[in-house]
Amino acid sequence: MPATNHSALSGFDADSVRRAVQNTVSGPLYSFCEYNTESFRPLYIDDRTIAMYDDSDEMLAHFERIHTHVHMDFMQIELFRNTLFPDAERVEYIATAMDVLKLLRVYVGEDGLFLALESDEPVEPIVDVIRETVGRPPNQNS
Repeated sequence: MPATNHSALSGFDADSVRRAVQNTVSGPLYSFCEYNTESFRPLYIDDRTIAMYDDSDEMLAHFERIHTHVHMDFMQIELFRNTLFPDAERVEYIATAMDVLKLLRVYVGEDGLFLALESDEPVEPIVDVIRETVGRPPNQNS
């Protein structure tokens, strides 16, 4: 049985976003987490992901290791929008494609969503449904 939690970090309704994403993906949604620079919270973890670990402590420790790196996304956002591309109003997402899965990090203001997907899952429809669900965040340079 998949594990679910209610949103507690995001400044938007991440639970509605999760449901919209689950209705959009064509393949499995392995995990869906909300995060910011200081914390993360898994909102959905599917059975296949849970089965990869001996127990929930091992799984959460791995998720914590991942978060220690992806929280740096917010520093990269500042680099891209303020230094490398100062005309850009926002950085919306970063996708990392691997042979085993695809990681999608979508930014909504000061919050992030971290999704683990099938490696061939198209990201644009997911980003579009997230944008439709929460609206476009204000200019990050403000």
